[in-house]
Amino acid sequence: MKKIVFYMALVSLLSASCSDVIEQYETEASNSQLMNRDLTSEEETKYAEEGEPTVLGEQLPIPYTIENMMAAYKSLLAEPKAEGNRSFTAVNIRSTHKYIKFNPATEDELEALQQSDLILYDYPLDKEVLVVGKFYHDPDVPADQPTPQYATVRNETALPAGISYEILQEVYLPEEDIELLGTGNMNYKFVYSLVHRAENISGFTPWEPSDYKPWDNIGEPGQWYPNPNPNPGGGGGGAPIYGTIRIFDSRLNTLIPFEGAKVTAKRGLRTREGITNANGQYGLDGTPFPNNKKVDFKLHMDRKHFVIKDNQISPSNVSRNNIKSNHWSHDIMPGYENMQGHMFRAAYRYFYKDIGGLQRPIRPSGNRSHIIAKNTAKDWQGINYVVFPYLKIARFRPGSTTEYQSDDYFSTTVHELAHTSHVIKMNSGAVQYSQVNSMLQESWPCAVEWFVTGIEYRERGIANYGTPNYNPSNPPVFPNRFGYQFWSLNTSSDYTSLFINLVDNFNELGQSFSPHPMGTVNDQVAGYTLANIETNFLKHCYGLSSLSTQLKANRPAGVSNAQIDLLLSFY
Repeated sequence: MKKIVFYMALVSLLSASCSDVIEQYETEASNSQLMNRDLTSEEETKYAEEGEPTVLGEQLPIPYTIENMMAAYKSLLAEPKAEGNRSFTAVNIRSTHKYIKFNPATEDELEALQQSDLILYDYPLDKEVLVVGKFYHDPDVPADQPTPQYATVRNETALPAGISYEILQEVYLPEEDIELLGTGNMNYKFVYSLVHRAENISGFTPWEPSDYKPWDNIGEPGQWYPNPNPNPGGGGGGAPIYGTIRIFDSRLNTLIPFEGAKVTAKRGLRTREGITNANGQYGLDGTPFPNNKKVDFKLHMDRKHFVIKDNQISPSNVSRNNIKSNHWSHDIMPGYENMQGHMFRAAYRYFYKDIGGLQRPIRPSGNRSHIIAKNTAKDWQGINYVVFPYLKIARFRPGSTTEYQSDDYFSTTVHELAHTSHVIKMNSGAVQYSQVNSMLQESWPCAVEWFVTGIEYRERGIANYGTPNYNPSNPPVFPNRFGYQFWSLNTSSDYTSLFINLVDNFNELGQSFSPHPMGTVNDQVAGYTLANIETNFLKHCYGLSSLSTQLKANRPAGVSNAQIDLLLSFY
């Protein structure tokens, strides 16, 4: 019982919340937000903003059964020899894949499945989809238990251990039979004919005219497979280009490439995938689907180390079904999915791209960071539960229907992930982190979000982003406007400019930042870097006294102890 009491007390202590709205940074409010957030509060239900559910229709036939494939092969042989109905290689119809229903019993088992390399669906692949929703939950499964997950898996693929599953169907996928395709995919016309005939025989599709050629307009076989993707984090995505994904950025007032996201294309039991590159373009692995056939596309917002979610259960995605093409492009325009996209951008940069030498927020336990997009207004802008792998970002400003700007979503996501990095850096993790005072707990991620968001938007063409003269007509919330040089104790005692002032080369004393207060901090310190602080001594800092000791022991050239004392005296 004592362990439970201590654990719950630690949960309450470590729920680090970040309003990031400068007008609300009163000391009492900040302290109450920091101390009193609970992951299991009534307002934070698992399906709070799940959106519309997926609606399923009739059972669909499965063309890929061994019986259907044998019947299709015999049907082709019975016809006069013609283009595509004779194989250049030996035909060996056998089980190559299994269509599997996984039955995770707990959220931990569901997470283990989702972190695997399997391409999963939360609805049966052999069911008609009448309404493409944000989630599906099997009506035969209690609402408090995970819904089954479905996948088509190669026979030789190792399955996640300890998770119950059922093999729904043994199947043969000719498009993935290297022996049948032959060297250089020379036998591709027969493969397409075989699959097409199996679809006809099973009733999956109606019979096509006799002159229909399913291999038309799919490109040369030698160009089917995408080149290795240069993106960090792994994945495929080179030539040929199957589509381009872009996202509208309200700070830049333009569409920009959506980099690093997985795109999947599904037809029946078969799925192809690729990863968007720096231009937002993606390729798909394996043989293409025939043209003029309905394909279901999905843009996923998760990677190995993080997942953007609609709630505690449902990963975020953009789904478009029944696209009659091999190719799909999409622009993520303003709205809830746009918010989630900018959260993805921030997490993708923090985990995989240039962050100026800072530590990646990779959890040593192997857990992903679950970053939940709250489709509501909250009294906070972002929150990190610290001892749980959950972070939340609010869509609207407190008490309003005014959405944050794109760079606000980006910046807040970085801020919350910086809490995670800070905890990881401490020698004893969350227990030691709980001993750090609230000013350092919040001032560190303030500096990290300012720094990382500045890298991103300067790369995007805003040369003065986050500098003391940065004050656009639709300004971002703290800390990027004016580089947070207008801070004072009257603004907040926790969310301070302390670490920003250690690394910048600007003294805000007496400077005007209208409509904000004139700068009051006499900042004569410069030359530290956030990467150096994090690597060498952040874990030894619990308050201003220990921070002072570490700053003096690690002084850059040209900085004196007196200058350090002067700067810290304002905090």
